[in-house]
Parts: sequence; C-alpha cells; structure tokens
Amino acid sequence: MPEFSARERREFARNGFLARDDLLSDDLLAEAREAINAGTEVDLDDPEAVVGAGYDVDADGVDQAPFTDIAAAVFPAAQTLVGEDVLAPPGEGMQVALNFPDGDAGEQFLGPQAVTGHLDGYANFDENPEVSSFTLGVAVYVNDVRPRSGGFTVWPGSHRVAAKYFEDHALETVGGKPANSQLPAVGEQAGEWDYDDLLWDQYEPYEISGQAGTVVFWHSKLTHNAGINVGEDVRMAAITRLAREDQAEIERDDAEHLFEYWPAMAEVPLVEGGDPLVEAGNPVAEGGD
Repeated sequence: MPEFSARERREFARNGFLARDDLLSDDLLAEAREAINAGTEVDLDDPEAVVGAGYDVDADGVDQAPFTDIAAAVFPAAQTLVGEDVLAPPGEGMQVALNFPDGDAGEQFLGPQAVTGHLDGYANFDENPEVSSFTLGVAVYVNDVRPRSGGFTVWPGSHRVAAKYFEDHALETVGGKPANSQLPAVGEQAGEWDYDDLLWDQYEPYEISGQAGTVVFWHSKLTHNAGINVGEDVRMAAITRLAREDQAEIERDDAEHLFEYWPAMAEVPLVEGGDPLVEAGNPVAEGGD
C-alpha cells in the first residue's frame, strides 16, 4: 500500500494538491499511449497536425481498457490519502483529455497567453442544474509533460478559500452563467467577496510538469484547469474523480469542512507544529455521521 509522509500530508492540506511519480508501471503507460494513438483522429506524430488542434476534453474513441487498469492502480494511494474503506471504487475507464499545442506555438510573435480556473462538478449546469460533487480528483500524465506544455494547472490553497465561500453560499451559486463554475474574488477581509472579479485572477496559478506516470491528486474544491501548451507535443492525461460512498448525503457539509470526511487527514496541520484541521476521534471524520 502506498504511503504519504507527514510532510506530504501537510502540503496537501495546505496547497490542495500533491504529485507522485512512483505509482504506475512503464508497461501500463505504454499501453495507454498506444490506445490514445490508435483512437485519435489526429495523427499525433505529425507536428503540423497537432499544433492548433485545440483541446479534446474527452477523447471518446480511445480504448478504455488500459485506463481502467490505471484507475485501479492509483486507487490504493487515493484510499491512503483519504482513508481506508471510505471511497467508492473507480468505475470503468477514465476521462482522456488531450491538450494540443497552441496555434501560436511555432510563430515568431507569441500572442497573449492566459489560463483561467474553475471548479469541477458543474458540466452542463445551465441545462441540468445539479452539482456532481466528489472527494478527490486524480490526473495521470500518460506522456512526459514539459513546462509550458499544457500541464495540469492549479491555484494552490484555493480549496481553503472555497471552504470559506461555501460556509454561506450554496454549491449551486457558482454553477451556470455568469459564474461558469468559478469562485468570486476575495474581498478585503476573509468572508467578504468581490462579485465583479474572480478568484483565479487574484492568485498565481502553478503548472505541474512531470514525466509520464506523474499522478496529481487534487482536492475537489481546488480551482484548476489545463495549462497553456506552447510546446511541441500533445499533453496526454487521464482523469478520474473519486467520491465517498455517502457523498450525496454529506456534500454540502463537506464543501465547507475540507477534511472532516477524510479520516486519514485527522491530526494533520497546515504547517508542522500547527493546530490540526481535524482532531483525531472526531465522529464525523471517522464515520461520516
């Protein structure tokens, strides 16, 4: 069973994400790359074809067999991070997200580049106003992702801002237009909000680069997005979102109490020597009641 050090747990509590590169075999990653190459209409070996091909958020022509195996391989680490016998097992397959190089990548003059952030769980909210909440997101790099090559991009610590926001706002308030799954900007004091601006525009994003097999775990309330790709290769990532067995019952309380429902994060402070976010023996953390 994979383990996480006390420092790694503090970093996850503080930043809302954690990356590991020791959870997947090279053979399994090679199978996944072959499946993507075989199931994608774009010739991924043709530089002219991949530049400017956009972002395929869910490549549905890809054989899902190796991705079912990848999800199963990373699930034990997810259980270790959240708590044993808490998460529902992953289903079949994963979301295969292909981030192609920007059309300006090979131009002498590089046009303006910017990345915006969002929360997951609000897809098609305007047509179906329901929130699909979850506990832990997992993004897997299927190929090497160099800096500025479309890596998973996060706003460190933004999950802590989200918890404050959801103390007095319903989950639905960031769904649909005009919010578009984006948190408002922070006001002058904690608990005050600037609804004319957005959180992702206030905080510095951080792009995660890494070799094939890099696994990024992120808290469900962390603002994130696919990064800017001005590299030469398509970024191949596989994504799954894991939820507690009782997620529907606790989703609203869970949104404002970041780790109350993560038994393995009990007694973890934000910094060494600090007060824990959740006390050991908390009945909510142990049983979800």
